[in-house]
Amino acid sequence: MHETSIALSLLNSLSELAEKERAKEVTKVRVRIGKLSGIVVDSFVFAFNALKPDYPKLGRAELLVEEVPSRYRCLDCGNEFEVETIYFPECTRCRSVNLKLISGEELEVVDVEIEV
Repeated sequence: MHETSIALSLLNSLSELAEKERAKEVTKVRVRIGKLSGIVVDSFVFAFNALKPDYPKLGRAELLVEEVPSRYRCLDCGNEFEVETIYFPECTRCRSVNLKLISGEELEVVDVEIEV
């Protein structure tokens, strides 16, 4: 379950940020996770919440997750579209499989709210 190591890494980074900014606590963290990132969102949230009490300034931090859909651009007709499946996507307009992934692999921190 690599979600635990990702949650640990995030918590360590947040703890370092809190120390650097001399924050009393981190109150909110917003992240974006792509459908194709390989991260099981429920497991990631569970791990984050289970581990955060070990970090004095993160015990009450709220984790907000925005799931990013898989989005492609057809290199033949230029159509941009979202898909639910990860297997063999094809253009919704021309049925081409000559596609470029635009979004869906993200794992990024959008913002962090701290109390100083």
